[in-house]
Amino acid sequence: MTGGESDRNSALAAFSGVERTQSRWASRLLIALALAMVGVHALQLFLFVLPSGQFRNLHLGFSVLIGYLVLIEAAERPLERLLWWALAALSVVAIVYIHVEYPELVETRSFLPNAADVAVGILLLAVTLILAGKQWGWTIPLLAILGLAYGYWGYLLPGEILAHAGISGNRLIGYSSIPYFQGLLGGLTSLSASTIFMFMLFGGALKATGAIEFIVKLGFVVGRRNRAGPAQVAVISSGLMGTVSGSTVANVASTGAITIPLMKRYGFSPHFAGAVEAVASTGGQIMPPVMGLAAFLIVGITGIPYSDVMIAAIVPAVIYYAFLVVAVHLRSANLGLDARKAADELGVVDLKREALANWHLLAAILLLIYLLTTGLPSGHAALYAVLLLLALDMLVRIVLGGFSLASIKHALWRTGRSFVEGARDGAMVATVIAVIGVMVEILTVTGFAQRLSLAMLELADGRLITLGIIVAMSCLVFGLGLPTSASYFIVALFGAPALIELGVPILAAHMFVFYFANLSAITPPVAVAALVGANIAKANFWKTAFVAVRLALPGFLLPFLFLFQPQIPGVKGTFADQMLAAAIAMFGTVILNFALEGRFIGRLQMWERVPLFVAAIALIDPNPMTDLIGGGVAGVLLLRHWFVMRGQPDEAVATPPPSQQT
Repeated sequence: MTGGESDRNSALAAFSGVERTQSRWASRLLIALALAMVGVHALQLFLFVLPSGQFRNLHLGFSVLIGYLVLIEAAERPLERLLWWALAALSVVAIVYIHVEYPELVETRSFLPNAADVAVGILLLAVTLILAGKQWGWTIPLLAILGLAYGYWGYLLPGEILAHAGISGNRLIGYSSIPYFQGLLGGLTSLSASTIFMFMLFGGALKATGAIEFIVKLGFVVGRRNRAGPAQVAVISSGLMGTVSGSTVANVASTGAITIPLMKRYGFSPHFAGAVEAVASTGGQIMPPVMGLAAFLIVGITGIPYSDVMIAAIVPAVIYYAFLVVAVHLRSANLGLDARKAADELGVVDLKREALANWHLLAAILLLIYLLTTGLPSGHAALYAVLLLLALDMLVRIVLGGFSLASIKHALWRTGRSFVEGARDGAMVATVIAVIGVMVEILTVTGFAQRLSLAMLELADGRLITLGIIVAMSCLVFGLGLPTSASYFIVALFGAPALIELGVPILAAHMFVFYFANLSAITPPVAVAALVGANIAKANFWKTAFVAVRLALPGFLLPFLFLFQPQIPGVKGTFADQMLAAAIAMFGTVILNFALEGRFIGRLQMWERVPLFVAAIALIDPNPMTDLIGGGVAGVLLLRHWFVMRGQPDEAVATPPPSQQT
C-alpha cells in the first residue's frame, strides 16, 4: 500500500469513527447511510413524510445495516467479512419488502399474513438478533428467544403464573414484527426513532466537537482545589459525562483511564480508586439532562413527558453526588492526603480560557435544558440543540481558522463526523431496543407480566416496604449482566404496576425501578462497572464491588424515599415541600457518611459514630418525629466535636512522590 493510499485509509477510518478499517467500501457505505439516516429522521421529525410503521421499518433498517457495516470494518478475516456482507444483504431484502408491501400489510393482510410475510418476519428477527448478540452480548437475544419459546409452548408449563394458552407460530411472528408492527417494529422502536436517536445524535455532536476533553478539564479544575484531588476529578468528570454517554461501562472506560491511575498515584488504594470511578460513572445515568437510555424508556412506558422525568431526577442526583463528594473528601482526610500540595501534577487548566473556547458546547446544553423544560417534544429539543451546536462549532472553527478554505473544510469535516458518530451510536441503541421490544411484547400478550405483578402483591400482603424490597431485589437480579435498559424494562412491566397498585405515584414507581436497574451495574456478583474499574485499577474485583456499594448507598436508599416521600422527586406536594424533604435526606446521607468513614472535622470515636449512624437512619426515615430526634442528636454530637477539634492542626500531609509510594 502506498503512502497516499494509507493516508486516505486513515482519513476514511477517522471520519467513520474507527482507528483502522478493514474494508474501505464498508466505511464509505457506512458514512453514506449514516448521513442519509440523519437526513431521513430530521425530515420525519419536522414534516412527518412517512407513515409511522414505514418510518419504524426504515429506522430499524438503517440501524441494522450500519451495525453490520461496523462489524465488516472491524473483521480481519475475509470469511467473517463475507458473512456480515451476506447478513447485510438479507437485511436489505427484509427492509425493502416491508417498505414496499406496507400498504397491503396494514390494510389487507394485517391478520392474515401470507407465507412471504412470515418468511420476511423471521428473516428480520434473525438478522436483528444476531447483530444484537454481536454488539451487546448474547444475553438479551437469548432472553428474546426464550420469550418466543415461552409464547409458543407456554401451554405446556405448570402453575398459574407461567401457564398460558399458547400462541401460534404465525401470530408469534406477527407479534415480533409484521404484520402487527409490534415487537421489533413496535412502540419502543417508535420511541427510539423519534426521541432516542436524536439524543444519540446530540451526544455524537458533543463528542465530535470536543465535549469529552472539556469535561475532563472541568474536573481537573475542581481537583486542583480539593484535597481529594483526582478522586473529585473522577466524580465531576463522570457525572458530566452523563450528558454525552449513554453507557455506564463507556463512562468508566473513558474517564477511568485517566482518573484511576491518578487516584492511585496520590495514595488512594486501587480498589477504592476503581470503586469511585464505577460509582461516579453509574451516577452519570441518573444525571439530567440525558440520563442514559433507560430514562427514555420511562417515557415510552408511561407517556410522561421527558421534561418531567428530567426535573424529577435533579434533586436525587444532587444528593447521590453530594454523598460521593463528601465520601472521597473524608477518605482523603483519613489517609492524610492533600492533592492541593501537588496540584501541578493535575495539570494547569485556565478555566476562563477553556470556557471561552467551548462556549458553544455550554450554549447547546443550556438550550436543550431550556427547551425540555418548556414542554417541547424531546426529539425536537435534541435536534434543535444539535443544529445550534454544529452551527456554532462551524462558526468557531472558521473564525479561528481565519476564514480560510482549510478552516471551512475542517468545520464541514467536524459536522459530518458528528452526524456519523451520532448515527453509529443511535443505530447500536436502536438494535437492542428493538430486541427488548420483542421481550416486552411476549411478556405482555401472554399475560405473564400481569400475573407476576399480582403474585408480588399477594406476597407483599399489602405492605409497601415489603413490596419495595421484592421489586428492588428483582431489579438487581434481572440486572446481572444486562444493560440498564433491559433490566429496567423487564422489571418495569411487573414491578412498577404492583407499586402503583399500592398507591405509589406512577413516576415515583418507575423512578424506583430505574434507580435499581442502574445500580445493578455496581452490585455483586456481576457488577460490570466495578469490574471495568477494577481491571483498570488492577485491583481485587470483590473489594472494588463492595466498596462501590458502600459509596453508592444513597442510590439504594433514595428509591425507598420515592415510595414514602414522593416530594423528593417532586411528584407530590409543593416546591417548598420538595426542598424540605430533600434537605432532610441530604443531611441524613451526609451524617451517614461521617459515621461510616469515622470523620467530621477530625477523627470520630466509636461512641460518636454509633449514635451518628442511628441519627442518620432516623433522618432518612420519612417520619417528622424521627427527623426531629435524629437531627437533634446529630446536631449535638457534631457541635460538640467541632468545639473539641477547634484549633487542632490539619492532619493532612504532603503526598509522597511516586517513587516512594507502594
